[in-house]
Amino acid sequence: DPDTLMSPGTIEATFRSLGGAAAAVDAVFAGEAKNAFLCARPPGHHAETARAMGFCFFNTAAIAARHAQRAHGAERVAIFDWDVHHGNGTQDIFWSDASVLYA
Repeated sequence: DPDTLMSPGTIEATFRSLGGAAAAVDAVFAGEAKNAFLCARPPGHHAETARAMGFCFFNTAAIAARHAQRAHGAERVAIFDWDVHHGNGTQDIFWSDASVLYA
């Protein structure tokens, strides 16, 4: 879409954001942290399953949720998105998945 432009550093920045999200999940499940907050760019909550959108190339929140489930056995995950606008991609990805609550 017109908002989602790439530059030479986009892929590295995106992968670092995803790696940070996975590391945050790992730290919580390992008991190294009680909770985690990831402040990274690009964000992620607009990217849909097969479409980049709204500055988001991959859905960081969705990938972190799946990482919690697949790597750590989390049966249910809740994503609370308090951004000032709707995370349409995250909602789209988990719309029919009862194992993830998106609010």
